[in-house]
Amino acid sequence: MMFYDIDSALEEAIAAGDKPVRLRIDIDWGDHFETIREQDIAEASFEGLKEEAGGTSARGEVLLENPEGRYSIESANNGSGREVRIYFSLGEGLPWFLRFYFFVDDNGFQDIQGPGRKRQLRLGLLDLSYRLRKTDESRDWKNPVVFTYAVICDKTQPEKSLVHLIFARLGIPYLQIDCSTILLTLPYVKLSKNIWAELSALAKAYRCHLECATEKPLVFAHSPYQSEFENPYDSEISYTFTGENSFYLRKSGREEKYRNTVRLKINLPVAMEKQEIWRYEDAPVLYTDELAPYYPFRDSIVREIEGEGYEAEYSIKDVSGKIRPVVYASEIDTQEEAESRIVSEGSDFAYAKFDTTSHHDKALVQLAREGDGDLSAASIYGKPIVLDLNTSCFKRNEGEIASYGTAALNVTGSYFSSDEVDGVPQYEDWTNRELADRMERKKEFTVKTHRGIFHARVGAIVMINTKEVNTAGTVTALSLRYKKNAAFVATVKIKEELPNG
Repeated sequence: MMFYDIDSALEEAIAAGDKPVRLRIDIDWGDHFETIREQDIAEASFEGLKEEAGGTSARGEVLLENPEGRYSIESANNGSGREVRIYFSLGEGLPWFLRFYFFVDDNGFQDIQGPGRKRQLRLGLLDLSYRLRKTDESRDWKNPVVFTYAVICDKTQPEKSLVHLIFARLGIPYLQIDCSTILLTLPYVKLSKNIWAELSALAKAYRCHLECATEKPLVFAHSPYQSEFENPYDSEISYTFTGENSFYLRKSGREEKYRNTVRLKINLPVAMEKQEIWRYEDAPVLYTDELAPYYPFRDSIVREIEGEGYEAEYSIKDVSGKIRPVVYASEIDTQEEAESRIVSEGSDFAYAKFDTTSHHDKALVQLAREGDGDLSAASIYGKPIVLDLNTSCFKRNEGEIASYGTAALNVTGSYFSSDEVDGVPQYEDWTNRELADRMERKKEFTVKTHRGIFHARVGAIVMINTKEVNTAGTVTALSLRYKKNAAFVATVKIKEELPNG
């Protein structure tokens, strides 16, 4: 992945390093965007970070000179949630580059007294991921969202793409997503967290770059499981830090990341062929002359099914005879098909109520009969999905363990697929990759520069070429610091990806 594209004139000015960094802030004032006077911007800081959960998020803080109160706002939420756009440029006459879309945090417009009792305004800023995190506040806990037989990501069929289906819950059109194509499938997904947490878990399971960016509200790309050919190590270097353009370099180990054993434990959804998913089998059990069991549903038992609100919970019996609950069923019998499976004596039985659409894992039924009789069998067929609970994948490196002792990583998660990748299930391939990555004793570097690399991006590949270090790596975090009448500072954290040479 590369830095953001910028105008060639800006790129040349960054390389020359002889023009000051300029900052522009536009605030949504309700009916229009107002550009803050440049001389009123006292200082600002912006940060981007690759989260452990899987996504990449950004935040910022702005301090404005506000002696006359021109930037104050009177409203119920004091400006909370208003959009703020952050632009950068260099010197005079060069174009502005839109770097961040932010929203004012819950603290809103904060009037404060700065040095010398001067009135100032503080804005805490959060990117779109913040809004995605808050979506669970209005979630319907009684009716969780369920998706079935979906691929991970496919812009050509967004109605079957998990990334699009999850993101669409915010109400933003499908076209506002920049994504790769990952055609591995998941038979069953039940959303239990907020939108950002679900997308982050998806990104972690498929090693994707997830970000609320400026070119699109959502980016989900650069996965080893995508159909598009892309080798991240063949990508161009976005920027090279040298002794001339940087003033600080720190090297540190990442020993806390080292592991030589990985244990992945997941609940794996499994789709099965159409079969019996419900049978009423309460005692007493009677036997025919051929010793075949049947269940005479009569008296109190029959009255239970004849009453309103009976729940026929779906389950299957596996080859070992174990009863397994069904989490989702499709291609369920019609009422006519289910009634054709009823076996009775002495009276005709039928369903006065047969509801298979209100719930995914059970039917609401009510049995009716014309007169006295015995019911020998009643069942419903469908195509079930069950969960293989606590499916485990265990990988270890014996040589590393012999040298350093066991250093284990225990991982749980969702969205892993049983579809094969290079001859093994995706969840096993993921475990292999995680173990290989954890065993590499890569260094981490922190670089600081006064150059205006405001187009730097978490996930991009950069180079460090100094007397002490010659290596390439991936940006894992960055901060951009602006202060009136002081030099701009960009701080970049880099995870080594190639051997130190």
